[in-house]
Amino acid sequence: MHEIFTDKIKIALRSCQFHIIGIIPYAILEEISSSIYNLQSKGIYVEFIVIMENGSKSIKTTNTLLRISAAGGELHCLEDDTEEITYFIHIDKRIALSSNGFDYHVDPDIQPHLSRDEAIYQQIKEKAKLIVHQSGSPEIIGYASNEWVKKGEKVHIFWEIEQAQTVILYPQKIELPLKGSMEIQINNDCLFSIQAKNDNIITEKRIFVKALTSLGITFSVFVATDPSQEFIPLSTHPDFPFHYAIPPDCTLRLHWEAEQIGILMEDNWGEIPSNGFRDMKCNENTTLHFNWKTVFDLKNIDLHFYILNEGKKEETPKTEKAARSIFSFFKRRTLLF
Repeated sequence: MHEIFTDKIKIALRSCQFHIIGIIPYAILEEISSSIYNLQSKGIYVEFIVIMENGSKSIKTTNTLLRISAAGGELHCLEDDTEEITYFIHIDKRIALSSNGFDYHVDPDIQPHLSRDEAIYQQIKEKAKLIVHQSGSPEIIGYASNEWVKKGEKVHIFWEIEQAQTVILYPQKIELPLKGSMEIQINNDCLFSIQAKNDNIITEKRIFVKALTSLGITFSVFVATDPSQEFIPLSTHPDFPFHYAIPPDCTLRLHWEAEQIGILMEDNWGEIPSNGFRDMKCNENTTLHFNWKTVFDLKNIDLHFYILNEGKKEETPKTEKAARSIFSFFKRRTLLF
């Protein structure tokens, strides 16, 4: 019944790096169990609510659930009732697959979809039964105040632990009290691990926070003054980002690379791929106007190119102070033209 959905999951699991969460029937769990075991051996954390469609559990079923739970997973079971449930799986907060056929891979509106599904997950989780693989194991509740943040922003990590003698937060290797919170600055994608130990029994809770740059896209400029020459990198002025002084009659190569899902447009070029490059000739001062739309916001990014010729007033930036600063900066540098 769910063959297509199962095949999509198997393919998507190949790109998983951090975290999997979802609601699936046991039949699908059994189909993908070998892939799940393999991912867990690499440290990937799994959270599933498993719908037991056939009621009674066989020894094989019980062993499958306990093995996934013991290998670094949080599994809950719910006996199948007549309530209609749409199954789904989220992978690394960037891929969302659903049994109803509405999948999200590159859609800029994926974040609201993820939040909606995970709210349903929490509701169903309240009436599901936790699979416990060891008696006396610590119980951990842990989460982040935000799961998506801009690079450099801070999040709060909250936790509450029962039946534990020691609690350690990784990768910081900080010993924690049984209950508390901590503010942490996020500069890169972060996978936090809260490990609670009771005698020789260790329980782990992993929290993944995705970091996005303020723009979510980077631009690089390369220049060549002669077709026979190779392109060399060109730096922007340190006091005026996205302002470049260039020699006359040069060829520019503009390269851009997106760090998140979004739609990129330029006023004259129209919509362009979020990763790519373009060569262009510059014989006069030029400004490129980019429009970058992401799940967070809409950014307008302007790249300014000024012909390196102080003798012509019209070929200098509008602000005299900026012009002098930009020209003097590039004249002080040794350009390998």
